[in-house]
Amino acid sequence: MTEDRAGRPGFVPWERPSPLLTAIGGFEQHPTDPLHVGFTVDGPKMNARGFLHGGAIAAIGDVAIGRALATRSDPPVPLITVNLSCDLLGTAREGEWVDVTISPTRAGRRLRAGTATFATTRVIATVTALFLPSAAPA
Repeated sequence: MTEDRAGRPGFVPWERPSPLLTAIGGFEQHPTDPLHVGFTVDGPKMNARGFLHGGAIAAIGDVAIGRALATRSDPPVPLITVNLSCDLLGTAREGEWVDVTISPTRAGRRLRAGTATFATTRVIATVTALFLPSAAPA
């Protein structure tokens, strides 16, 4: 069942995004748009000053972009991150909802790439990632 809340209407729990994000907890996805996920800033995602941690942004961006690119083919293609770049443009405080919108930019046989934009009422970060398809199972 979805619950309409300010900033994230209709989002549902993001089932098993990755072992790391599952341990941090609290991630949601749009039920019909695989390129849109989000979360509320809380304890495990925060730094000592009470802001969303830059390392959390990098990890969330890596997983969100990788999942979106991997599942664009049937069957999904396992991917290995070969480059990750984060631009931290603002902050989010405890309790704020952060929307993450993924934009695939390349889906070739040898390389795949995408960008994730993190926003509250404004853009707070962008993460760009480059992946190499792997022959190993996902």
